[in-house]
Amino acid sequence: KESSILILLLVTIASTTLQSSSIFVHGEQFNYEVGQRVRERLSDFLSDPPTAARLKVEYRQHGLYDHAMEAPDRSNDLRLNGVIFNLFPRLYAVYYGLENGLFLLRHSSRLALYREPGESGYDPTDPAYAKHFSSCVSANGTAIPCTMTPGNSYVECEEDGCTTLEKCADEQSQRDCAALALQAERKECFDKVKWCRKYTIKTVPKDATVGFVPLHKHCIDALGDVSQTPGAIVKPGTDEMGNCYYNDGQTMVNRTETGDYAFCGGEECEGTFVGAFGQLDFDPRYRGWYETTKAMQKNNWSPPYPFFDDLEIGITYSEPIYSEIDEKKVFEGVVCADYTFRDITKFLLQNYINTTTTVAIYEAKEPHFIIGTSTGSKAARKVLKENKALPCPYPDVSVADNTCDVIRVSASDLLQTMPDDGYVPLDTIIARAFKQQRDAGFPEDELVTIKEDESAVQSAIYVSQTELFDLPDAKLTWRIVILNPAFVGNDDAILSSDPLFAVLIAAGIMGLLACLFLSRAFLNKRHTRAIITSDWRFTGAFLLACALLNTATLTFLGPNTNSLCLLRMWVFHFFYALVFSPLFVKTYRMMKLVGNTSIRRVTITHRQTAIYCIPIVAAQLVILIVFSIVDPSKQMELVMNSGPDVTQRIICSHDTSAFLITELIFEGGLLLLGCILAFKTRNMKGDFGEAKQLIIAMYGIAVVGSVVVIVSNAMGEAQGQANKRFLYAVGIFWGTVFSCCAFVLPRLFQAQEEARQTNRQHVRVTGLQTTELQTTEVQSGAD
Repeated sequence: KESSILILLLVTIASTTLQSSSIFVHGEQFNYEVGQRVRERLSDFLSDPPTAARLKVEYRQHGLYDHAMEAPDRSNDLRLNGVIFNLFPRLYAVYYGLENGLFLLRHSSRLALYREPGESGYDPTDPAYAKHFSSCVSANGTAIPCTMTPGNSYVECEEDGCTTLEKCADEQSQRDCAALALQAERKECFDKVKWCRKYTIKTVPKDATVGFVPLHKHCIDALGDVSQTPGAIVKPGTDEMGNCYYNDGQTMVNRTETGDYAFCGGEECEGTFVGAFGQLDFDPRYRGWYETTKAMQKNNWSPPYPFFDDLEIGITYSEPIYSEIDEKKVFEGVVCADYTFRDITKFLLQNYINTTTTVAIYEAKEPHFIIGTSTGSKAARKVLKENKALPCPYPDVSVADNTCDVIRVSASDLLQTMPDDGYVPLDTIIARAFKQQRDAGFPEDELVTIKEDESAVQSAIYVSQTELFDLPDAKLTWRIVILNPAFVGNDDAILSSDPLFAVLIAAGIMGLLACLFLSRAFLNKRHTRAIITSDWRFTGAFLLACALLNTATLTFLGPNTNSLCLLRMWVFHFFYALVFSPLFVKTYRMMKLVGNTSIRRVTITHRQTAIYCIPIVAAQLVILIVFSIVDPSKQMELVMNSGPDVTQRIICSHDTSAFLITELIFEGGLLLLGCILAFKTRNMKGDFGEAKQLIIAMYGIAVVGSVVVIVSNAMGEAQGQANKRFLYAVGIFWGTVFSCCAFVLPRLFQAQEEARQTNRQHVRVTGLQTTELQTTEVQSGAD
């Protein structure tokens, strides 16, 4: 009995497996090598700026600068920068600024920028600043005054010339060390205090005429030093040699201004402006990277930002430098290394542009600005200042600088392309993948799918996954999106092109016709005693329900749409209950009428019996209606990640296992009830009781169901629902036809045997009557 119950439970599982719970394949192995490689390359790229900046700081600390990085060390530093760029070719710029306003930069495009120490905002008539006021040039090299634009910033020192020291603004320097109780703690606290020079940042008022100390742009030679020697100049952005020209591109630079410049140690010289072809109003002390480092008094990274000239997204690593003055650690300036993400984009392009893999990197924090993509799209845009919805129409940087702004592109902005953006269609997929990932909470262990065309049923499918990249020292947190086209699985739906389509039609129709044929053969004999005693009305209802259950096989055909998924749930389970309801009720009726051992007469009419059929069907209806509302069988997406390929499957499933458990209990209970009825009617006379037929039917269903569930589970999810539905169709065909045969054929044979016996009796009676008639005739003749 225990083994039979186990088999019955297995068959119930087989019946409810048609609506298995939704399965989400975890994505730990989805393009694992791609994610690992990108993370490693990002870590490698971002290690260059700190190393380069630290090299310059160490160079200064070990006294290798003759003048502690002051102006006379310009040539020494520029040549050192040449070595640094040879070691770290991915750097964008290496530079430093000092508290006296000096600024020196070497750019990757083979340019140098230099600003003499001093404060802008001076009176142009001041003789001490005449050397600066007259050092600006136009596009063709003509001398022009270095006049500041109203609204620009400048540094103003106290009367002592920016020599007054105050505690820096960082938390450690602002501690009240004197309040500490222990002397050792006080000493340690005082040793960590940094001192900064005191000055203020002011703005040029309207209608004021003041001058600025210009930041000059210089040509450089092969060694990296400033030069204007014809034929010895490295052309910007190339390795070719040429001449140094002003911004007009025609007039050669040949500057020999003399003065007591800091570059010459305050002596008269004419080499300060060698190769200087242009200038900017610039002071490092009010730039963001400088002010941040001065306030923090420690190494730091800037947030990513766009460079105006080439729209590259960059980042700055800054490190403070100090001097010892009167036993005080005095802040002297900031050493920086700029790094653009163009090498990240270049790496992504070179490795993934001709593959099916697309990679995008964007910031983890809102609004999720783009860092780089393997599509090569720019991570920034030039737009008009007055209308940022319009692109900047001016290719000339000098013109665009006053009329245009640079804005960064967020992941969602990729949906809103501008003219001449050059974006490729995959940018739209990247943007939509980002949105899907964001809406899902950026699940790193799950794959998210995106349709190329959401409105099309048959559309290319992409699968995405995000991975977190974190650089704690830089306080950078980025997300890496890996995007791959997914293969659309065809093993979950039985369509007209599938060979199983004809097989299932044949199985469904043959099962339907076989049950109908047996039903008709049975009902045609309903006037015979064998059929009458089997309660033919309800046995006939059972046979018709078996025929209808075969229509569930026909619902397995077609795509896995919401409507078909729901239809499959209803047809199978409703007719399942409809099959057993009249069978069990008529067996129960016979048990009460014929198997009753009491002397009390029991009467159960056909109408009462029909009413008894309602509860089983009604209970199934309630279950189906409730789950059709709260957790219906519906179209669901299943992503299979097997090796290098990702397959998207559309299946029929539920959100939870509640329906599975409910039907397991209900339909398993029906099978168990059938076994109990078979056991209770085992001793009834064969004319009325059908215990053997019931047992045969129950065990037949159990055996077939067990085989189906074992085989389907052994197949696993990778085989698809189509093959499993074929097994279910075979199970339905066998279970219904076999059960119908179990109840019909014995009764038909019994009816046939009764007919033979009746005929034999009729022959004997007829013969006897004939003999008697002949005897009477003989006697009459004798008389």
